[in-house]
Amino acid sequence: MRKSGLPFGVYNVLLCVLVVCAVVLLCLCAEEAEQRYYLKWDVSDDRITALSDYTLSHLAALEGDVVIYPVYTPGTSGSLRDLQSETLMRMASVCDHVTVETIDPDTQPQRLLSLAGESEGIPDGTVLIHSLETGRTVRLDPDDFLFSRRLDDEIYTIYCGEALLIGAIDSATAPHPATAWFVTGHGEAAQEDCAQWTLQLQAMGFGVSGGALGIIRPGAEDVLMLLDPRSDLTRNEAEQLIAFLDGGGKLIIACGADTPLDRLPELNAVLDLYGLGYQAGWVVESRDAADRYVDRPELLSPALASASVMEALPGRLILPRSCAVAAPSLRPGVTAETLLVTSPGAVLKRNTDGDAYTFDDGDVSGTMPLAVLASSGEMRILQLASANMLRDDQALKGTTVLDASENLTFTAACLKAMTGGDIDLTLAAGVKQLPAQLITFDSQQTRQRVSVLLLTVLPGSILLVMVAVLLRRRRL
Repeated sequence: MRKSGLPFGVYNVLLCVLVVCAVVLLCLCAEEAEQRYYLKWDVSDDRITALSDYTLSHLAALEGDVVIYPVYTPGTSGSLRDLQSETLMRMASVCDHVTVETIDPDTQPQRLLSLAGESEGIPDGTVLIHSLETGRTVRLDPDDFLFSRRLDDEIYTIYCGEALLIGAIDSATAPHPATAWFVTGHGEAAQEDCAQWTLQLQAMGFGVSGGALGIIRPGAEDVLMLLDPRSDLTRNEAEQLIAFLDGGGKLIIACGADTPLDRLPELNAVLDLYGLGYQAGWVVESRDAADRYVDRPELLSPALASASVMEALPGRLILPRSCAVAAPSLRPGVTAETLLVTSPGAVLKRNTDGDAYTFDDGDVSGTMPLAVLASSGEMRILQLASANMLRDDQALKGTTVLDASENLTFTAACLKAMTGGDIDLTLAAGVKQLPAQLITFDSQQTRQRVSVLLLTVLPGSILLVMVAVLLRRRRL
């Protein structure tokens, strides 16, 4: 007697379809759960909002009370709010001097007015850090908390809230807060060209701004940054710069092989007052001494020549298109210390447009300074021989020079030495490194492609395998 019902093979096919549907449903649920609960599921020691040792030490040293006000309308949600809330909760839990109070912009406009100077147009995600001791308030905008960069033709976003928050706390509580000024007006590299360096400055507690000499009014505790000027200072600007330095000011100046030094007589005259200067040209290492990791003659990888700033670096420095710092000459009351040097086989090429390893008459060979720190009383001048070492757009093997180097660590340590601060720091001050931390696709099209791959290719592959196994069993 023949049994009624569907053939056994049909049951197997239906079972395969059921399994595929279950896998698709599981993928959808997992994606949704990751978006909603990734902070709660991340229990590793290096989770996104885990506080760094740098932050913990600064919170432990905090003496005055600080109130942090995140601005959010009730009922709003999102990954940024989750990240901010988690970070602030952690800071408040480890430091009794930190209190967190959320401000509703709709019902507390007067509170916003007293803290931010305005009560309308302040977006959700804004954070105000107020020191009860100094009465000073530092404002962080929502866009400040997410730092985007392009790697391998994808745009990734890094959460850097911890670095900004601890820097803002330091700035709000400092007796004399310092500002790092990008000097503009002469074609220099501006704040927009040095986003990672700007982020590092903010994490160190510096306010960051820019403007032309003659317009800005920097204090003695501030730092001026003159990065790759393309035209000369005016006489009035030169006199203002001299007055600033003689009053105990700090200056970071960076020039390179492409800086038109012969067209900067006023700037050269200012440096000469303190026994400093540049040698025009293009510094190239010999083939034997060239860094084989970089393996490009326009990128130097010098060694530390002094341990006064830092004893060692965890990685390498990379200086693109360098010129050379002139050997400092003695001036009464001015001391100068060489921080970075080339190997003895380096060559200063006068022809900056030629081939890197084709040397001409007049080229000079030998050990050349690449960074010098000059001091006189409270005055400090840091000379760097690469104008591009702090730019975000300097490419190197699919990434950037800043991503592949310790340039930020070195320059930050120099800045701390110039301002008399703690030099035991790195970007571990809360700026989480790729790719171990939160990464979001900036392109919705890219996100859709990834979702399609997860929801079709993987289940489809499983279905094909199961059908193949079923057919093979029927033949047997």
